[in-house]
Amino acid sequence: MTSALDTLKIIVGKRWPLILGLFVLEIALILGVSSLPFFPSELNTYENQYSNLAPVLNASAPNQVGAIFSNNLRVSVVELVPALGLGIFGLSLYETARVLEAIAAIKGFSVAFALANLFLLPSTWLELPAYSVAAAESIYLTYNIYLGLKRGRAWFVRELRFLLVNIGLVAGMLIVAAVFEVAEIQIGSGPPETQGLAILTWLPFALVLIVAIRFWRKARQEAPILEHQDEPVAQFASP
Repeated sequence: MTSALDTLKIIVGKRWPLILGLFVLEIALILGVSSLPFFPSELNTYENQYSNLAPVLNASAPNQVGAIFSNNLRVSVVELVPALGLGIFGLSLYETARVLEAIAAIKGFSVAFALANLFLLPSTWLELPAYSVAAAESIYLTYNIYLGLKRGRAWFVRELRFLLVNIGLVAGMLIVAAVFEVAEIQIGSGPPETQGLAILTWLPFALVLIVAIRFWRKARQEAPILEHQDEPVAQFASP
């Protein structure tokens, strides 16, 4: 059986085009939805949703990390559900864009400024790709359920291993994203003259990015062979 590390290499080395495409879709949807006017009473809904974040924003740093991570992990796990995952993926993006728009209204600055603030901080570039990984697995899981029905259960059983590795990958990305986000919150809540230092969180993020790119390059080289070796064998196929 292929190891968890080899399974991760197949995910990163072979499935990255779909993950990247979903990530680009995320950015496009956030930009597009946040530029649209609210429906009647919708602004109040998302203002209340933002107000409910106060206990998290006022908590200690470790509690903030735990709250942010657990919330984001719940969203990503629902996005893994076959077929329905893409719908949840789109809904979560819609809510993200609307909350961002509501924050801009509450704080009295433009949506463009809110978007710039979102995309200029590194936590965004970990959190959004994690959701893309989850949505991509939903697509692959749905497809392999179909293959399992047509060609034999081995295709579905094989994808369950990919599902477990993807959950680990998403959880890892989200815990790192939560740490970065809390660092940004802590710095941003300090004196005005030090708030700009949040941009320095890009320095450790650069190290994370370098490690990720190196692993991706290695995975791209090894994934075709690993995937061929991991194909379901004939004895598992249904008659």
